[in-house]
Amino acid sequence: MELVIFFIRELVKDVNTAPSYSLLFDETTIVGVRKQLDLHIRYWSESKQCVVTRYWKSIMLGHATADIISRHILDSLKSDGIDLCKLLQLGRDNPNVNKAVETMIDKELRSEREQKTGCAPSNGLVSIGPCPLHVIHNAFKHSFTRNEWQVEDILYEFWFFFSRSSARREDYLSVAESIGDSIGRFMKRFVITRWIEVGPVIERVIDQWSILKEYFLVYLPKIDKNIINTDRWQRIKNHLDQQQTFVRFQFFLYLYRHIFSKTLTWLQQHEPLVHMLFEECSDLFRNVLISFIKDDLIINKTVKQLFSITLDSQANQKPDSKLETGETTRNELKEMSTNDKVTFFKDARLIYLTIAVSIHQ
Repeated sequence: MELVIFFIRELVKDVNTAPSYSLLFDETTIVGVRKQLDLHIRYWSESKQCVVTRYWKSIMLGHATADIISRHILDSLKSDGIDLCKLLQLGRDNPNVNKAVETMIDKELRSEREQKTGCAPSNGLVSIGPCPLHVIHNAFKHSFTRNEWQVEDILYEFWFFFSRSSARREDYLSVAESIGDSIGRFMKRFVITRWIEVGPVIERVIDQWSILKEYFLVYLPKIDKNIINTDRWQRIKNHLDQQQTFVRFQFFLYLYRHIFSKTLTWLQQHEPLVHMLFEECSDLFRNVLISFIKDDLIINKTVKQLFSITLDSQANQKPDSKLETGETTRNELKEMSTNDKVTFFKDARLIYLTIAVSIHQ
């Protein structure tokens, strides 16, 4: 406990030498169905001679309303001796409760500054909106959950089938070795709350596709006659039997690699990025539009002009032949029926439209 007090004291001493600081907070449910409020501080450190982000403390909560969270933050600042008046900005994710927290702390900050100076302050917290990582994550997620692709369900089925059985894993590796197509690798787990990490999961499925088909469609029915009566095997078989499943995975991977991956990696750097945030998010929005909106509506246009485009108008969208899907996806589409192709392009348009609208909002 004495060490904790010492390190907090050293942190506070360093923070108070800075002209201002940002407070980053995140509330989450942990093991035992308890809520934990984590607090970090970002500031210019005189001792390090650079901007640093330091863990400050964690607070255990029961209820986690905006009033309770803001009160805990303000009480912690006061009890540890950190000057509220130097608070520049709050870093938060997107839930509405956190918007209310920002409003409450801004009100308290203005009141504190007024008491110190004797006049009403013209400025409070610097607001840069919610965490862009959450906005992009949700845009990606919503685009693939509005259709009937069931991507998250398929990924879960593949992972779960092997997750609890060493015998199945051994058999899978034997099948991979027997067909000699590639090295057998097990499926990575996909977590629905982490869509931004789905790229490597999809890559693994595509890499193992031929082995998965051999294992589930040929090997398992031979060694276990009862397997074909199970619901899980039936679901997996239906997905593997359909060419459109593989095409969807290829398109999904194209989106991740060519549109999202760069921005998501950039946003997770541990360094000040706010001065470049507008340009990076603008480039992402432009790249999404280029994928399905006609070029003449986008080239040499400002972001404000891009926002004025009626995105759901067919007249503004590219024809199927120009829609960005990736070369590999195009090649796989050749094996699909005409009706399935029509459905795919309709879904792809809706995916792009959903992403663009989500980012815009």
